[in-house]
Amino acid sequence: MFAERSREAELIDGDNYSLEEFVGSLADLRRVNHYLGGRRALGAHLFPMIEAAGRRRVRLLDVGTGSADIPAAVVEWARRRGLRAEFVVLDLNHYAAREARRLTAAYPEISVVRADALRLPFAPGSFDFVLASLFLHHFEGPQAAELLRSFARAARVAFVVNDLRRHPVAYYAIKILTRFGTANRLVRHDAALSVLRGFTERDLEEIGRTAGVRLRVFRHFPYRLIFIGTKEASGDE
Repeated sequence: MFAERSREAELIDGDNYSLEEFVGSLADLRRVNHYLGGRRALGAHLFPMIEAAGRRRVRLLDVGTGSADIPAAVVEWARRRGLRAEFVVLDLNHYAAREARRLTAAYPEISVVRADALRLPFAPGSFDFVLASLFLHHFEGPQAAELLRSFARAARVAFVVNDLRRHPVAYYAIKILTRFGTANRLVRHDAALSVLRGFTERDLEEIGRTAGVRLRVFRHFPYRLIFIGTKEASGDE
């Protein structure tokens, strides 16, 4: 079951849910990002790269943003350091875009765009950094490679992807946590499946090779992978 990525579709990728269920699933995802290390893992790599860039103003794109909790956390980090982090946050789901606008009303640095991640409406090099958190695992290998290729095209410095490491302990742990920690139907179904759709280093090596990007992969507790990429010198522009 863990040797290969699952191809079963998650409920959240369909349309058989209510607004209340979807918004509730976003709230649960914010808790996951906060308590299970998603924000911390991303920041451990992104923040030093922002500082190393030596700019007072950086532009970032967050793809598949959900309710934009991670961009908000990055903006708050930048404010504390006298920097300006300007975000475009993108999601195709109209419920997600609406919730992101509502929750980032106090963040003028964040602009919400509803668009298809597979057809990013931005010119090459429009952003310093492109981010994606718990998003890439929703796509099969060829689409995931195309996404990484488009991230590399849009980013002047690097893209940083935060996603799940496929592992039996992660799978059974999240099944237990969601059984007792939430009543949300979408989360109860999708959380463990997301782990089965997650990645190993071998998966990422293959996806990166197909995309034509160099990937540096880092493990973070508990069962998170951060992968950072740039274009190959011979890659397409």
